[in-house]
Amino acid sequence: MEARVPTLEEQCNGGRVSACEAWGQQLTVDHRLEEADRAFGLACAMGSTSACMTQGKSRMAQGDLEGAEPPLRKVYEENSEEGALALADLREARGDVAGASRLRWEALGLDKSTVEFALGWRIPWQGGLGGSLDVNVQPMGLGARRLTLGANIAFGSESSLNATVGYQHFLTNWAAPYARVLVGPSLDNRRAPLNVGAEVGFKVFAGSIGHFAAGLGTSFDGSTYTVLQVGMDWIVALMVLAHM
Repeated sequence: MEARVPTLEEQCNGGRVSACEAWGQQLTVDHRLEEADRAFGLACAMGSTSACMTQGKSRMAQGDLEGAEPPLRKVYEENSEEGALALADLREARGDVAGASRLRWEALGLDKSTVEFALGWRIPWQGGLGGSLDVNVQPMGLGARRLTLGANIAFGSESSLNATVGYQHFLTNWAAPYARVLVGPSLDNRRAPLNVGAEVGFKVFAGSIGHFAAGLGTSFDGSTYTVLQVGMDWIVALMVLAHM
C-alpha cells in the first residue's frame, strides 16, 4: 500500500516554510483569504520575508492597515528596500506623509554594506601608477549610509595614510555620486608632512556585495589623479581572501 502524501496544510503545520507559502498561494487563488493569511503568517513567523511581504500587502489591500504593519516592519528590519517601500505606502495610506517620505529616503541605502574594504588603482596625471586600500564605515545611523567614515592608505609616487570623511548621494538604489576629504601624514614627503586631499566621483552598487567607483582626486602637494575602485562588503572580502 502506497504511503499517503501529506497535504500542503499538513506539511505547513509540520513546520515546512515552502509548504506554507504554496498553501497560502493556493488559498488566495481560491479566494479563501482568511486561511491564506494564516498560512502566510505561519511562514512569516518561521522567517520567510517573502511571506511577510505577501501577508502585509494582502492585509493592506483588504484595508487592514493596523494588521499590515507587523509583517511589513519585519521585512523592513531585514534591511529590505522592498519592505521599506511597502511600509512607506502603509504610512502614506494612514496620512503620515513625513514618515512615508523618510522611509523612501532610507530605502535607497538599506541594502548596502555597513563595513567594506576597497581596492583602488590611482593613475597620476603626471604619469606612473599607484594604488590605494580603504576601509569604509557607513551605518544607517549616519544619514542612512550617505555619510561615510574611513581609513585610506595610498601608495605609489606619493604615499600617505589618511582618515576620510565622505558623502554619497543616492540617485537610485544602485547609483550615487560621491565626494570625500582625505587628511593624514605623508609617508615619503618630508617637505609636506601632512597630506590634505579631496576626491569626487561616481559609484555603482551591487546591493550589499559592494560597488565599483570611478573618480578624480587632488591634494595640496599638487598631485592630481584618476582613481578606479572596487569595494566589497567585509564578509565578501574575507571569503575572497580565504579562497586565494
